Amino acid sequence: MDPKSPGAAAYICPMHADVRQTSPGTCPTCGMPLVAETGRFPLLRHMFGSPLHVVAMLVLMALLMVASMMVMR
Repeated sequence: MDPKSPGAAAYICPMHADVRQTSPGTCPTCGMPLVAETGRFPLLRHMFGSPLHVVAMLVLMALLMVASMMVMR
């Protein structure tokens, strides 16, 4: 089964779009788990797939907002 054919299930690395496989696994470049390519924005699907990633993004956004408010003073 060719992963580039339209009907084939493909798994891609969220960080390396050129890494494509027909079965789940890990990226040979960075070791991240491959995610199913079911549409657009695979990196966002990967990031929102883990509660730890969501918490880390919220904390980072809060820190950036606090830092920008301190600079504006």
